[in-house]
Amino acid sequence: MPAPLVQPKLAERDVTAVRALVDAVTAADGFGPLSEHVMLHLPGGGDTGVRHLLVRKGDQLVGYAHLDGTDAVAGSSAELAVHPSARRAGVGRSLVASLLEQSPDGRLRLWAHGDHPGAGALAMSMGFTRSRVLWQMRRELGASASALPEVTLPDGVEIRSFEVDQDEQAWTATNNAAFVDHPDQGRWGVEEVRLREQEAWFDPKGFFLAFRADRLVGFHWTKVHGSTAAMHPKAHGHDHPAVGEVYIVGVDPSEQGRGLGPALTLLGLHHLQDLGLDSVLLYVDEANTNAIRVYERLGFSRYATDVCWSLG
Repeated sequence: MPAPLVQPKLAERDVTAVRALVDAVTAADGFGPLSEHVMLHLPGGGDTGVRHLLVRKGDQLVGYAHLDGTDAVAGSSAELAVHPSARRAGVGRSLVASLLEQSPDGRLRLWAHGDHPGAGALAMSMGFTRSRVLWQMRRELGASASALPEVTLPDGVEIRSFEVDQDEQAWTATNNAAFVDHPDQGRWGVEEVRLREQEAWFDPKGFFLAFRADRLVGFHWTKVHGSTAAMHPKAHGHDHPAVGEVYIVGVDPSEQGRGLGPALTLLGLHHLQDLGLDSVLLYVDEANTNAIRVYERLGFSRYATDVCWSLG
């Protein structure tokens, strides 16, 4: 097995090849192998400070890994994809070995989206341990689903939709305060919002902000996957049935414990239902049992699992 080619930036032909690889893996496994963050930065050749590892068989890209070594606290993190036709041939093992060589401090976290048994077997065989688990939970919204409760906001709280070029800074500050201890969500900058504003799914009408007087105290950012062209004209190649997402719900620490979080969650669910969507998903850390209980009371149940495997 040839050693993977390591690149700091992807050329346009590489971006196209990675997308084709992701499509093939998604079709075979039923879930995508790479995170939203990686896919968002892919059109520009990848985020700053990362490394891309590519394995080709002839002219076909059969393996890809994304290495982010910028987190000095938690260590490097990586995600990888192996073409279904090239599995059990050493491609994944070669990628992981190269990821370890490229990791600046010898530590590495591998994310396995969908908790694929092959990914788990490879990780354990190379000394990794299961360290973090994310659940994808889902709820039906269609005619056969249980009715959504009505929205009751705390006294003194008012809602409006997000306004582009006005709310980015305030939202980022509130998000980072709400998720100050979260390993992924608590260090966003305005540029992270700007990137998502350019995505086909972005819709400010589904991005709800909660204010007490003039102060932003909470939000619910919804998302629609698989949008039809009629729903989002910028979308291409995604005219399969749409699924809503509770993308991010956050409450400022000063407002927590007053019922704003569940109210905002319900507000977004009603919005997604009003769009005519039949189902909605969300992601939650398995360790966040309080949030899981809230979502279960709202009719959500576990649907899929993402696992972080750690070494060092």
